[in-house]
This record gives sequence, C-alpha cells and structure tokens, in this order.
Amino acid sequence: MNVLFLAASDTKLGDIALYSLIGFLIVLAVLALLVGIFYLTGFLFGHTALGKEKLFERNKKKKKQESVADETDAASDEELVAAITAAISVVLESENDGVCPEFVIRRVSRKK
Repeated sequence: MNVLFLAASDTKLGDIALYSLIGFLIVLAVLALLVGIFYLTGFLFGHTALGKEKLFERNKKKKKQESVADETDAASDEELVAAITAAISVVLESENDGVCPEFVIRRVSRKK
C-alpha cells in the first residue's frame, strides 16, 4: 500500500485553504442532514424539535393533574383511617359491654 505524504513545500497556501473550506462545508452538510433526520423522526413520532413550548405545556398540565390526584389520595387516605378507627371502636364497644378501651392505630397499609 503506497501512502503519499505531502511535505509543506509541496502544497500551496491556496490549496490548503480550498481543502479546509471543502472539509468545513462537508461537515456542515452532514450536520444539516442529521438535524433534518432528527426533525423528521420527531415529526413522525409526534414531537417537533422546535415545539418545546407545547411539550412544556403538556408536562405542566400533567404535573398539575398528578398533584391534584395526590391531594385527593391524601384526603381519601385520611377518610379511610377515620372509617377504620370508627369500625374498630364499634366492634370493641360491642365486645366490652358498651365500654370502648383505648387503642392506637399505628399504621394502615393497603394490600395490592
């Protein structure tokens, strides 16, 4: 395999500038091609590269819905604990002739 090495005296400054310009243009063309490919795939899958505002709004709405759901879950959990406490006190009163002994509920967990 023959490899041609160019010495500094063999090339002219104009040729070096031309080769550098061609290389720069090739790199820009490849980058533009990659951006086009990414934009096209984003468009095909429903997300645009320049539509960050829409994506941000969707995430904001989703987080708001999750926070509302978490607040609702917390309220329903408190109601669940209150209902369990009331049921236990009724059962203990019926077992102990109308006198309810003191008790403490330490943890309530759901089985899935």
